[in-house]
Amino acid sequence: MTAVLVPYDGSTLSQEALTFACERFPEAEVTALFVVDTTVTYQPEKYVGVKLSEIYEQRETEGEEILADAEALAAEHGTTLSTAIVKGRPSKEILAYVDEHGIDHVVLGSHSQDLIERFFVGSVAERVVDRIPVPVTVVR
Repeated sequence: MTAVLVPYDGSTLSQEALTFACERFPEAEVTALFVVDTTVTYQPEKYVGVKLSEIYEQRETEGEEILADAEALAAEHGTTLSTAIVKGRPSKEILAYVDEHGIDHVVLGSHSQDLIERFFVGSVAERVVDRIPVPVTVVR
């Protein structure tokens, strides 16, 4: 059976990627992966006065809620969805998950970034596509 991974952050593009995976691979084992990004502090104003470990715990809780929404979306397409949460640099964790879990195909959304942001931060999708050993579908 084909194993398909969808990196999932709850964004519109990740929802579209999950919908694509459910429709394109109806017989596959589909997994939605939420990565708690430990490389940057996202929305620091939301966490003023909070320890970094508490921020990551909060993000993990948010990830659980986001993945529950992913399960509901997959169910609308008749797909049973497995979910996972990992912590680290998103591109590195996606690649490691593919390697460690025998993933056959990855479907991911590509967030559009302006040139300056792409230069300094880079694109998770670009990093994954450049290094991944399995077929990838990028949903824009």
